[in-house]
Amino acid sequence: MESSMFTFLLLCLVWSNVAAITVEIPQQMYEAANGSDTKIPCTFTTTITDPTAGVISWFRRDLETTTGNELILTYYYPDKSYDVPQNVDAKGFSIEADFLKGQADLLLKEVTPEDNMIYECRVQVRGDVEANNANSATLIVLAAPTTPICEVQGTPEYGQNINLTCVSNEASPPAEYKWESCDDQDNPRALDPKSTAGKCLKTRVTYFSGTTAVIMVKLALCQHQSLLFVKSITFLSILG
Repeated sequence: MESSMFTFLLLCLVWSNVAAITVEIPQQMYEAANGSDTKIPCTFTTTITDPTAGVISWFRRDLETTTGNELILTYYYPDKSYDVPQNVDAKGFSIEADFLKGQADLLLKEVTPEDNMIYECRVQVRGDVEANNANSATLIVLAAPTTPICEVQGTPEYGQNINLTCVSNEASPPAEYKWESCDDQDNPRALDPKSTAGKCLKTRVTYFSGTTAVIMVKLALCQHQSLLFVKSITFLSILG
């Protein structure tokens, strides 16, 4: 009895190692310039020597979710055709496939930051076991920050608390905001110790010249630890 059980388990192990599809994507993350065409490569192996039929499917989902895959393309073998669902822009996706060689690359055209998603390649081969028939990768489209829109919230009078906001509407990945205070000679000076910074600088008006309260700051936008944009901002308010 023990011998028979051992033989059965051994056969199961052999079947699981042999009769199964394996799908691979070389990298976990791909980057592409905004507006460019790009490719997410996908390869697969199957134990079927001469497959007679199969399907390659590509899905996408938001970066922050693990469920809710959306089908964007389906490729059919042996007729070598593919469909794109009606709710997906057919001009944006195509496939570079060679089913017999295990190629299933997704092609994306003129990508934008809206294409920042997780893409999943899934393969089905008639007669093979679907043990590991899917793999995924993340696409990040790089877009430099646009010129930030800056404004002051609150009354810019000496001693008053104010918020200085500067927001870049487009940046992928998100830009990092760094604020620096300076005097009227453009010399750096320390921010108020209670200041907090991000897209919004919360600070106090602590410098004045004559009867004018002066708020002079510099905003630096960084991306991938590289400085992309510097903007000098001056706010003036006549003291009553």
